[in-house]
Amino acid sequence: MKDYSKYFGPSIRDARKRINKETKNFVFNLDERLVGLGNDKTYMIKTYGCQGNIADSEKIAGIMDELGFTEVNNENEADVIFFNTCAIRDNAEQRVFGELGRLKGLKNDNPNLLIALCGCMPQEESTIEAVKKKYDQVDIIFGTHNIHKIPEYLSEAYLSKEKVMEVFSYEGDIVEAVPQKRAHKTKAWVNIMYGCDEF
Repeated sequence: MKDYSKYFGPSIRDARKRINKETKNFVFNLDERLVGLGNDKTYMIKTYGCQGNIADSEKIAGIMDELGFTEVNNENEADVIFFNTCAIRDNAEQRVFGELGRLKGLKNDNPNLLIALCGCMPQEESTIEAVKKKYDQVDIIFGTHNIHKIPEYLSEAYLSKEKVMEVFSYEGDIVEAVPQKRAHKTKAWVNIMYGCDEF
């Protein structure tokens, strides 16, 4: 089993404390050294959940496009597959775990494929434990407040060939100007909150 000790996952106990932490605002800025990281590479996003997940997937797509990746709709053609998840309904979680298990064969056939689990599911301790025990094919794990860090997660995963996991137990900072790839010309998802209060 892989050693995850250098990474940190969520602590539900810490999250429930709702400690008042000063929230910082800053502007997304892509590190010039990472421009072109995705040249000649492709990505796919599988979104499960609410409008917040859809809005986050638009941000993931925007960042991937900025890095030079090209979006595809076929997992067999993808170099990176994101599972952007919701944790409200157990049925949705079980579907995600089923999909992750199914992709183990694809990862065996293509060891360079990166599989990322993001969104709300990784913010649950039980999910992290399940991934550590049963889903070694997952390369990158991050929560809803870490989307702006995708470029460095991908860079680390490609260069170190190690697992990358970072999930905050508290609400993250607000990051403005994250590139977005809108799915529609006439409508847009706008955040009124970040993360989920389960309602």
